Formats: sequence, structure tokens, C-alpha cells
Amino acid sequence: MNQPLAETIFWIAVAACVVAEFAILRSTFAFRSANKSELVPAASRTSELVWAFVPAVALSVVLVATWQRIEARHSHMMMDHSQMNHTMPMPSPAGGGTAR
Repeated sequence: MNQPLAETIFWIAVAACVVAEFAILRSTFAFRSANKSELVPAASRTSELVWAFVPAVALSVVLVATWQRIEARHSHMMMDHSQMNHTMPMPSPAGGGTAR
């Protein structure tokens, strides 16, 4: 996958995650202001907030790790490899390598 496409997909995923997390947090806070029924047990306020924020934190960690990997790949692709002494001949980009 080429770099611009990978970055575009990444930022679309980030936007989708932000919208989804906003909806989760909004529903968590809106739920508290809704009418409560004594017939249905309700979770505590603390547990509701934990179940709303833990996925946001975990998703943030995954997104940061993904961005670091995209940037590392970009940096690696931009390096000048012409000075490296390869002991094995590298296959040509056109797929001229041997089949396995």
C-alpha cells in the first residue's frame, strides 16, 4: 500500500473513531438525565463512566501506535539504501525474482 493511501485510510479511521466515541460519551451522559424506572436495575455512575472512557483510552493507544508505525515505514522508505552492501542479489521491482 502506498504511503498517501495508508495515511488517508488512517485519518478516516481516526475521524470515525472520534465520532463514535463522542456518541458513546454523549449517550452515557444523556442516559443519566433520562427518566429512571424502579423496575430496571441501573448501573452505578462510576461503572458507566469507566465503560465509556476505557475504550477511548485503549483506542487512543492503538491509534498512536498505528501512526508511529506509519511514520516509521515512511522514514524507512525515504532512506537511501544505495550504500548498503547486500550479500544476496535483490529481486527487481518488476517481479523478476525467482519463484519459491
